[in-house]
Amino acid sequence: MMLFGQSGLLVALAALAAAAPTQLAPRAVSSGTLNQLTLFAQYSAASYCTNNVNSPGDAVTCSGGYCPAVQSAGAKTLAEFDNVLDYGDVAGFLAVDSANKLLVLSFRGSRTVSNWIANLDFGQTDASSLCVGCKAHAGFLRAWSVVSDDVMPALTSAMAKYPGFRLVLTGHSFGGAVAALGATALRKAGYSLDLYTYGQPRVGNTALATYMTNQGSLYRVTHSNDLVPKLPPTWLGYTHASPEFWITSGDSAGVTANDITQINGIGSNAGNAGSDGDSIPAHNWYIVNIDGCQ
Repeated sequence: MMLFGQSGLLVALAALAAAAPTQLAPRAVSSGTLNQLTLFAQYSAASYCTNNVNSPGDAVTCSGGYCPAVQSAGAKTLAEFDNVLDYGDVAGFLAVDSANKLLVLSFRGSRTVSNWIANLDFGQTDASSLCVGCKAHAGFLRAWSVVSDDVMPALTSAMAKYPGFRLVLTGHSFGGAVAALGATALRKAGYSLDLYTYGQPRVGNTALATYMTNQGSLYRVTHSNDLVPKLPPTWLGYTHASPEFWITSGDSAGVTANDITQINGIGSNAGNAGSDGDSIPAHNWYIVNIDGCQ
């Protein structure tokens, strides 16, 4: 039996502390973070407006008033895509925002959320092309692989034309899942970018969630007891990346910085995952009526 002196015990305890995963206490976000979450929620909302996915070169507009910050910035689409894949009906746009020095690739969510949830397949597929030991939702990964063939030439051209502009991928619901996997693939290919998703379902296993978390600059936004981020279920091998930005205000209510809690931890059971009940209306309200422009 090995005995520790006082100094040896302190060293052992320090080693255990260093090996333990760090769980930071939840905290409210800053006003600057709220502004960014608001801007990209509006970019996600804009992908639901038909005029933004079928007429490249036009200004990004939302007839229902869902994207005022985007409109005031004078953002214009460089590429648009619609009905790329039957599964999930992939649609969206690549826009340039010169006022904010941004290139934004936005993916639309499903236009029939209830039907999409009812028909959601939970099968995983090998995603070792992204990271060792990784598995991803088969449908979400296929959606990105198909749409990337359409958007990559435009994205490469835009980055050459607008050097120094920040690349952001964003999307709501199914669109958030496509954005998350797209961001992971692009970062692996050497692209520097930020990722903002809203009401995103889980996209893969713990190995993938860990890899995505370690890539950094990830803003996964959830709202109260929204059902979609709770799918596919963890007992089928799915895990969320970290951090989560959990909106606690009610449906259709204004959102302040104090209404958003940052929660750290891969596969955390706090935030949305620990909320009571499952709500589809909560899925529609992410700072704006995010899928209202349909």
